[in-house]
Amino acid sequence: MMTQTYQRLIVAGIKGLPPAPLAEIADFIYFVRRRVREPRVYEEELQNALLGAELRQLSRDEEAHLEKEFEGYETRYPRE
Repeated sequence: MMTQTYQRLIVAGIKGLPPAPLAEIADFIYFVRRRVREPRVYEEELQNALLGAELRQLSRDEEAHLEKEFEGYETRYPRE
């Protein structure tokens, strides 16, 4: 398919959609444009996002571990 055909299909496909799906489509278009035009920047942003998610999960896991380890601490080791 030619570029113009894709453009027409996209325009026809979004006509009449409510704002929420249009916002989602606009977000996707921004994502695709960024990935195509600035692949190194996109890759860096992706890696940073994945690292951030991994660090947040690590923090949650560590917090859960500490809560479990100190569960009942006051009962086991009451203050005198």
